[in-house]
Amino acid sequence: MSLATSIHGPRPGTGAGLRETLRRVPSSVWIVVAILLSWSAEYAVYWAFEPPGVALRYELQGAAGELDHALVPLPSAALGEDIRRHFREADVAVDTARHWPNVAVTLSGVSKVECAAAVNLDRRMDGAVVIALQNYRSTDDCVHRNDMTWWLMP
Repeated sequence: MSLATSIHGPRPGTGAGLRETLRRVPSSVWIVVAILLSWSAEYAVYWAFEPPGVALRYELQGAAGELDHALVPLPSAALGEDIRRHFREADVAVDTARHWPNVAVTLSGVSKVECAAAVNLDRRMDGAVVIALQNYRSTDDCVHRNDMTWWLMP
């Protein structure tokens, strides 16, 4: 009998090797994986059912924090990118140079529902950096697609 025929093991392609490997993983690892998956699912559900406008408020406050944390904020492309990173939307324009020290953040293509929520919730936020919405005075100003500009004023 040759050595190759005397070793018994799982046949390639049957999945037995994978099952055996998964059986060897300690149960504590499976518990940690289950907890992490449940937390991530809970987080996704939380953000999916968040009212419109609340996420925008957090994004604007985070962007304003970029101006608040700098000792002497300078109008630069890097500052514009730092502010831009706080927004999930793809169509965001940040103008740091034209009206310095004020920064204009323009969101393009905002839906009517989000626009109305933003007008009601986020028209003006006072703090170390004031955040003010430009040109939208009531929800009647919102149309199907909106280009909304907020001023971040340190």
